[in-house]
Amino acid sequence: MKRLISPLLLTLSLLFISCGGGSGGDTSALTSQTFSSSEKAFLNDLFYTEYLWFDEVTDVDYNDYDTPQSLIDALKVPQDKWSFSLTEQEYEDMANQKTAGFGFGYTEEFQLYLVRIDSPAWGKLLRGDIIREINGEVVSNDNIAAASQNLNVATTFTVDRLGTEENIVITPREYTFKVTQGKILNGNIGYLRYDSFTGTSVDEYEAEFTVFNDKNISELIIDLRYNGGGSVDTTSALIDNIINIYPGEKQMYLDWNANYQNKNTNYSFETADLQDGNELNMKRVIFLVTKNSASASEALINALVPYLGASNVVTIGEATHGKPVGMSGKKYGSNIYFLINFFVNNNNDTATSFDGIPPTCLAQDDLSKLRGTQDEVMLNVAIQFITKNKIGQSVCP
Repeated sequence: MKRLISPLLLTLSLLFISCGGGSGGDTSALTSQTFSSSEKAFLNDLFYTEYLWFDEVTDVDYNDYDTPQSLIDALKVPQDKWSFSLTEQEYEDMANQKTAGFGFGYTEEFQLYLVRIDSPAWGKLLRGDIIREINGEVVSNDNIAAASQNLNVATTFTVDRLGTEENIVITPREYTFKVTQGKILNGNIGYLRYDSFTGTSVDEYEAEFTVFNDKNISELIIDLRYNGGGSVDTTSALIDNIINIYPGEKQMYLDWNANYQNKNTNYSFETADLQDGNELNMKRVIFLVTKNSASASEALINALVPYLGASNVVTIGEATHGKPVGMSGKKYGSNIYFLINFFVNNNNDTATSFDGIPPTCLAQDDLSKLRGTQDEVMLNVAIQFITKNKIGQSVCP
């Protein structure tokens, strides 16, 4: 009945396009789970064995809980903001970048901060748009959610776009989205938008790194501002693409609780015979980050510090989420349980802080500009940083 799922470094926000105020215009997960008495006992047992904080768990009567998440919430310790469960289908959809709805994230003021690449909203709604009405009714979280679940039925959004009102028709549907977008800036700077560490995203960023390699970039900016994390294997593969001169050396390792030290796992740089020719040898990497940059995003940043030096692993924006831990899912019946199992340490035996990674340079997330445009504040600060600083220097613009 039990099956090990690939380890994940993610926040629950990865499951939704919106990490903040709104539902994000996609149908939500965690809605179709059954929860039998044997599953309750199985989940309860996980908390007392594989859970990172197993010795801090307080006893409850697991038969009193009707859903997986309610029992998880009752058993998890206060510092655990992340443990959750999914159905097997929800997990497969997440891993393969499949969902349903419109494909955008919005703030409490209904201003769009993110549009998923290749979603129904892509190319129609824009970052910075403020939704005023849905099908002629004043916008609310409820009517966005209802419209997103009304698949294949057209919805009219009335939006304020830079002071001009526009009506935009979008039809929610099932779709597969992309999480990467790359470009070359100023001739020698590679810019990579990267929204999730899914397994299927590896082919996406491999293609972008091939372009970066062909163009012989000398600087790299990775935009992780809404990246809630994902697969450890995908994180390791991305590290391989960024620097390639440490074959076989440890990138990071997973440190389980005292009962499961035999599960501790090292992730290492690929050896020369496994490289495919598009790897870079960056001397410095600049990351665009916010409080929604979590888990695998933080592990990536932290893993580069021992090799590039702290002054050459630059973060622009605000402090990251603060999740130095991850989970290895366990399947029982149709559900997969993701409980926090391990710390993620770099080759200096250091994990990130629960307070997040502080920014090298503060910069606001400017919703009035599209991501990847040089007049957008965070990217502009990154480019100014490159212009102002030689390798090893860290003077903010």
